[in-house]
Amino acid sequence: MAKLKLKNEWKLWAGIGALFLLLVFYLYWVSRPPSEGEERLWRVTQTVDGRTLSLRGSGKIIEARLIGLRVPSSQETAARDFLAKTLNDKWIRFKVERENENAPTEGFAYISGEDISARMIRLGLATIDREEKSFDIRPYLELEQEAEKAKRGLWNK
Repeated sequence: MAKLKLKNEWKLWAGIGALFLLLVFYLYWVSRPPSEGEERLWRVTQTVDGRTLSLRGSGKIIEARLIGLRVPSSQETAARDFLAKTLNDKWIRFKVERENENAPTEGFAYISGEDISARMIRLGLATIDREEKSFDIRPYLELEQEAEKAKRGLWNK
C-alpha cells in the first residue's frame, strides 16, 4: 500500500482553527444582550405587582421597582396588567436611581425611549410620590394633573 504524504498540513489545521475561532466570536456577539447607546438592556421576565418587575440581563436577575410611583389599591390589578401587557418578554432600559440591599432596585424603565412611569401616570394608573427627593417630580405632577382633568384611571369617578 502506498504511503500518503501530506505536505504543509499545518495550513489546513490553522484554517480549521481560524474558522472555529470565528464561529465562537460570532456566537458570543449574537448571544449578548442588546444595548441602547452605551447602556445594556434588560429583559422583563415577570411582572410582580403594579410597579415591580423581574429583570434578566448580562447574566444577572434582579427585582426592579419603578421609583416614585404610588399605585392605589383600586388600580393595582390594572397597573399590573398594563405592565405585563406592555413589558413582559421585551427588552427595556432600566436606569438605576437607588440600590437597596434587601429590597428591589429602584429606578426608571424605558421602552423605545418612553418613560413607563410617565405613561402610567398619564393613564391614571398611578400617582407620583410627592415626598420623593431623588429626582425632579415636576414633569410627573403635570402629567398627573392632565390625567385628573381628562378623568383617566383612578380619576374616573
